[in-house]
Amino acid sequence: MILLLLALFVIGPIAEIYVLLAAGQAIGVWPVVGLCIATAVLGGILLRIQGLHALTALQRDLHEGRVPVEAVADGVFLAIAAPLLMTPGFLTDALGFALMVPPLRHWIARQALKRLRRRIETGETRIRFHRF
Repeated sequence: MILLLLALFVIGPIAEIYVLLAAGQAIGVWPVVGLCIATAVLGGILLRIQGLHALTALQRDLHEGRVPVEAVADGVFLAIAAPLLMTPGFLTDALGFALMVPPLRHWIARQALKRLRRRIETGETRIRFHRF
């Protein structure tokens, strides 16, 4: 877990700066700035569309009496994708756009649920519910 946080908060920004500088040298500063703005705008538009779709699916599932697992997972991943797409940089944009692809999102969610189920079955993780 410590290594993941180290990579996320130290190595990630260093890699992002390196890619931005390399892109600036290759195509120029203003094209890089323009691409960063364009990906943020495009990401915002796609987030709005997919977010509304996830909200509609959530409402439909609840109305039909089903547990809205897929819609909630979509909402969580879209909430993670949003700041990634709004952060200037090509690596964060790539990760944010990857989370916008529904089949990839659903695969990641299935893998996470399998891992959680395995951890619960082995006793590594316990889930407690408290009443308010």
